[in-house]
Amino acid sequence: MKRLFSRLGPGAKQALNLTGVNGIFWFAWAFGNYQNIYLQQVGFSPSQLGLLNAIASAVGIASVAFWGMVSDRLGSVKKVLIAVLGGGALFYSLVPLIPAGTAYTVLALTIALPLINFFRGSMSTFAENLLVRNCNELRLNYGLLRSLGSILFTVGSLIISSLLPFVGVGNTFWLCGVLMLIPIAFTFFSREPSAGPKPAKKKGGGMHLEELFQNQAYLLFLGFSLIFYICTTCEANYIPYFMAAVDVPSEQYGVLMGYRALFEVPFLLLMVRLRRRFPLRILVIFSPVLMALECLGFFLFARSLPTMLLFCTFYGLGNGLFIGSSLNYLYELAPDHLKASAQAFFVAVSSVAGILGNLLGGVLFDGVGAAPFYAVVAGLFLLSALIFYLSIRWEKKSAQAA
Repeated sequence: MKRLFSRLGPGAKQALNLTGVNGIFWFAWAFGNYQNIYLQQVGFSPSQLGLLNAIASAVGIASVAFWGMVSDRLGSVKKVLIAVLGGGALFYSLVPLIPAGTAYTVLALTIALPLINFFRGSMSTFAENLLVRNCNELRLNYGLLRSLGSILFTVGSLIISSLLPFVGVGNTFWLCGVLMLIPIAFTFFSREPSAGPKPAKKKGGGMHLEELFQNQAYLLFLGFSLIFYICTTCEANYIPYFMAAVDVPSEQYGVLMGYRALFEVPFLLLMVRLRRRFPLRILVIFSPVLMALECLGFFLFARSLPTMLLFCTFYGLGNGLFIGSSLNYLYELAPDHLKASAQAFFVAVSSVAGILGNLLGGVLFDGVGAAPFYAVVAGLFLLSALIFYLSIRWEKKSAQAA
């Protein structure tokens, strides 16, 4: 095995390493994907869950902005990824130590989980950052490598779903933390993405973030992302409550998440071919349209696990298309020396959307009920696609007029 590995070229070695970082990260993430189920079990209502997740999203804004600027100043994605993986894994593992069933359980978790999100909220961002930038610089197939992450997430989801009756939801926290040690180890041996050519020095020093905010296409994409992530926040966080409303056991949550992650794979594998035929911004538009089909299905037809799985197919396809196109589109828009900051502000916008989605979503779910709630979310998904389409048309007309 050692001799075989030594014969591999630098690109193949890095592809294997990135699979270890990103793939095992998503495998471990599947084990820690039961936070909302746990909160539901310890007594959180939809409105209380929305408030907690809104606070966590607010902390996430500070998290991604802070770690993004640290990454750009250090010129290292690796060091930041190791820090957030290590901190997130350690503190997340300690959540079950907070006593359940007491008068202060809800308050204690409402304080602790957002603080943990200072690390955990940036984990997937920097795992993706390392993968996207290395794939672009080494000309590796991002779609193929990222699809392995979705496949391993599916495998992890099915494994923990089958183990859940024996280990209990509370133990998923420390299991996730232990498994995160593996991608941390792989990250130590990862290639550091290039910081790109240094920009010309300007008076006053600094990072000159105005280069990002003078980029019209980048700002339009951030505007679209705000609405899009309000939708994904609402869609994802209240699935356990929708399952309860249609009498689907919560133990099947992992099956549901793993199934739709599996359907991210087709578009990820086809991403190279799709990028040859279509601009990335066109691929981005179709993502919310597919996701809206899932929400419409929940509203009209999904009243059992099989029907939920049927419509989750559309969400998986849409999410795979968005994963494969959005970060690469962002990578194209950002200057070389501000790529981590560009992604950090993008994730910060998604965190703002998370605040709005959680605050409004919890109240809306309590007010209108499970099925009508997903009709509203479907409409917002379609609205986000329309706004992005119109922004592209406006950008083209502005460019022609200039």
